[in-house]
Amino acid sequence: MITWRQLDAFTNEYESKLGSPVSPRYLAGPGDPRHITHALCAAGWSVPCDPLHPVIRMQSPDQQHELVFQPSAQYARQWWTVHSGHGPDRWYATFSGSTPVEIIAGLTDTLLRPEPEKEPREDLAAILTGRSWEHTTDGLGGHRIVSPDRTTVVEQRISPSMGRCGWQIEVARTHRPHAPEGRLWCASLDIRTPAHVLGSVATALSNPAPVPRPRFAIDESPHLTVGREIEISEQIVTAHQERLAAARRHRPAATAVTTTPAPSTPSVTRPPAAADHHLRHKDSL
Repeated sequence: MITWRQLDAFTNEYESKLGSPVSPRYLAGPGDPRHITHALCAAGWSVPCDPLHPVIRMQSPDQQHELVFQPSAQYARQWWTVHSGHGPDRWYATFSGSTPVEIIAGLTDTLLRPEPEKEPREDLAAILTGRSWEHTTDGLGGHRIVSPDRTTVVEQRISPSMGRCGWQIEVARTHRPHAPEGRLWCASLDIRTPAHVLGSVATALSNPAPVPRPRFAIDESPHLTVGREIEISEQIVTAHQERLAAARRHRPAATAVTTTPAPSTPSVTRPPAAADHHLRHKDSL
């Protein structure tokens, strides 16, 4: 569970801090990692690692999912890795250091809920195109989906030797015909990633709602819309508390320990002393 010291540290960090709502969120910058780790902890995920080690490992209560957060001096490297499932159903997803935490949370929040019994009606491509992203396919059946501002590309390629590959997300200041220029962050989603997880990532990626960022954490991308600067401390802390409360509702109920009561010894009722004396007197007559 999240301790009061951890919550106080989160609150104190944002006290009297100025910032602005920014959109689109895929250009918002990384944000606070506790948006993810605090929510998982509130939902019952354990932290089976050395608390003094910079790498954080978290495991779901059913041991089916694992999150690894490994910060690096290079934001382009993989900071976040999710492993899920076992055996042939095992899949993974990775995100680089500058990935907005709200987008990663689109995936991790899904892992807190039971898997849907039916496949979702909309897949990743349908969700993005439904929000005005441009979708094209190549002759092999590969997909390329581009955001309206041309900064974000979501691709699934078909390799002649390996077949269909997983989904790749690449965000840059701009995409030239042959290569991105000014890469901001990237992500990889394994080919075995379930459809409902892919859909959650697509929904978070294309969510038009702005997210708050502190003043000096806002990128200067020309495609980023920055709202009026305000004191964001109360907004961020309140939203975080509500997020943790929602995560706690997915925490597995504690298993009740039932104990079998010891068999009771039958009690022997003795007659009253006066009646016992009367019977002995009767027998002697």
